[in-house]
Amino acid sequence: MIPFHALYPPMMQPEPLVWMINPSSLDEEGKILAVLKILRGLRMTVMDLMLHSISQRPSMATWREGFFRSKALAQFLNVLGTDERASEQLHVKLRPLAIAMVVNEVDAEMEAAKHIFHMSSKDVTPELLLSFNLDTLLTEPLQETTPLLRRILLSAM
Repeated sequence: MIPFHALYPPMMQPEPLVWMINPSSLDEEGKILAVLKILRGLRMTVMDLMLHSISQRPSMATWREGFFRSKALAQFLNVLGTDERASEQLHVKLRPLAIAMVVNEVDAEMEAAKHIFHMSSKDVTPELLLSFNLDTLLTEPLQETTPLLRRILLSAM
């Protein structure tokens, strides 16, 4: 058996007492602090651990699945959103992504609505002009076909 101290160089040895604590004797914060001490002893950050555990590595598949199956990502973003510095960084990083998502969604809605706008001059008859109803011909079909675009336009009013 390899001695514990041989596994880690002196500067990377975790605090030995942390490894020997009975977890049932600790509350949640105590457990978290113990893990943080272990990470510090390994010269790792919380972010190192998180990024590694949700990486594409096959050995991390279970951890990755658990992270994305749970509400952890939403909770993480909510916590970041409450911090002023993190909130600013999130805004800078996520704004272009959000704009691209909205543009793509509106583009798809407009593609789906093309048939509503398609009309040739042969379709314009005296009967159509006399019975023309903007709500029936455009407003109602567009409400169903372009909900995001409608919401954007209504919020701009």
